[in-house]
Amino acid sequence: MKFKLSRLEARLQSLIEGSASRLFPSRQQQNDLAYHLLQAMRAGIRPGRDGISQAPNLYTINADPEGAKVLLNNQALLDQLAETLVEAGREAELEFPSPPVIRVYADPALAPGQFNVTARNSRENLSQTSDLSLSDIAAEAQEPRIPEGAFLIVDGTRVVTLTQPVLNIGRRADNQIVIDDPRVSRVHAQLRAIKGRYWIFDLDSTGGTFVNGERVHQSVLHPGDVIALSDVPLVYGQDGDEPDETQDYDPHE
Repeated sequence: MKFKLSRLEARLQSLIEGSASRLFPSRQQQNDLAYHLLQAMRAGIRPGRDGISQAPNLYTINADPEGAKVLLNNQALLDQLAETLVEAGREAELEFPSPPVIRVYADPALAPGQFNVTARNSRENLSQTSDLSLSDIAAEAQEPRIPEGAFLIVDGTRVVTLTQPVLNIGRRADNQIVIDDPRVSRVHAQLRAIKGRYWIFDLDSTGGTFVNGERVHQSVLHPGDVIALSDVPLVYGQDGDEPDETQDYDPHE
């Protein structure tokens, strides 16, 4: 496993060198970020089911305020880093409880260019809701198939057309779908196109993500599904498909 992860460390270094030179001007700092991401993965590995070791799925990068701003404005880099962590896990024969997520936070106590990385399993370590595998996720990262005519109805008033392979949903302004409601976490959930379907992933939110009244960590979406982020309702649809009967949802039941 050490050899395999070393090869992935070199790939992470290449990504960082090409996309984050403003944040990490020295080659050593760029190499350190790749090293610490994989070290955090290694430190968080725990025994899993059927003898397969489980890697952490939530990675936190604390950086100085200017550095955090640069990273948060480079979502493409964070997505690529997360996808490379998927490949690292797959090559090292590890599994994740859900696709890895990288969070970035500003720490005023850190000097410019300084950072630290931690990793852990999100508190909702739920079983898989279907046969979605790491190989599915890695393959779709290369050639995502976006469902045609997909949309969300947000809070019964706003229709959002879904045309991107990955969309973050939350209260923070840099999400692809912004929901300005205090019940919604800053980065609450993620939609990801996988094998021609949208999946929704809860991103360790405070209020939880629900599909048709069931709290989920991840779930494939079908036309007519009712999603709730905390108590904020969304309805998933696809033009040209006959939706299943829309489910009634009461988060207090």
